[in-house]
Amino acid sequence: MAETENSGTPNTNLVVFEINLSIVSPEALLKTCYWFSRDYVCEVKNQSDSKANVILVPKSVTPEFNPNSIRDVFLTSALDFALREQIEAKTSGIRDLLLAKAFSESGVLEDEPDGVFGDNIEESNPDSMFKILSNPQR
Repeated sequence: MAETENSGTPNTNLVVFEINLSIVSPEALLKTCYWFSRDYVCEVKNQSDSKANVILVPKSVTPEFNPNSIRDVFLTSALDFALREQIEAKTSGIRDLLLAKAFSESGVLEDEPDGVFGDNIEESNPDSMFKILSNPQR
């Protein structure tokens, strides 16, 4: 898909591809564009609620310019950001509990956080390098 520059000559140094927005969220797509912005001008054109076209224009063209390779790296990065979003959403409760427990044990918080914090396997292994103990019985 060659587009025309302002001079009227076709620009063959574009990388244009479609991305599925039901797999890669708009936020993950924007993060990917941001990370590519050092080397590329990135444009996103929504085709529908579930599809968008991504257009990458290199800021400087090198002899080894390979559109397929650039597309593959972009898509891999976009999927990485999308997966990070999903992991963060699923583990945010655990992260919050760990932070609350750490702050409560350091004396920063006045009250213990709700919930049981412990690892039964670690409690049964006294030689373990790491130790996560349950809340003491009150």
